[in-house]
Amino acid sequence: MSDWMERAQSAEARLATLKQANDAVLEKWRVFKANFGIKEKSSGDIEIDFDKFVQNLGVENALELKQIIDQEYGTKKAS
Repeated sequence: MSDWMERAQSAEARLATLKQANDAVLEKWRVFKANFGIKEKSSGDIEIDFDKFVQNLGVENALELKQIIDQEYGTKKAS
């Protein structure tokens, strides 16, 4: 019976550790979404606050994103 108690206690400890790790990951995800203006609807669709998104990207990343959009959609004006 002692063996079963030890196994149960070990499983409970592992479960608590996994829950803490999972909670930390979820919190990082919440912060990430908030920083970039991403909201998730109950349907699973996402809404993006593009002003907040671009502001938090910073200049270099925003310019890289613009370049990718220009290439993908052919929006770059000819010089």
